[in-house]
Amino acid sequence: MSENNDIRINVVIAGRSYRLNIDKTDEEKVRKAAALINDRVEEYKKIFTDKDYLSWVSMACIQFATTVVKNENDSEYKAQYLDKQLDVIDALLNENIDLSV
Repeated sequence: MSENNDIRINVVIAGRSYRLNIDKTDEEKVRKAAALINDRVEEYKKIFTDKDYLSWVSMACIQFATTVVKNENDSEYKAQYLDKQLDVIDALLNENIDLSV
């Protein structure tokens, strides 16, 4: 984060305000993330009426963290698959180049 693009914003999550220093280019993403968390907390609040805010926020965090881990694993798999496919294409191209010479 470069100092000349730093801004200070307030986001509210589960009714509590948090002051953050972020890069100006990330503001929309941070606000969208806070809104997603709040939406999920509200969903859990309706479903689990016997829990408290910490429980609802924790459940939302677990859900979002699980999504991040799944996406990381999917990305790694896709990258490995693409690398293999590129190796096959490269080998085919090399064979054809050798034949045409």
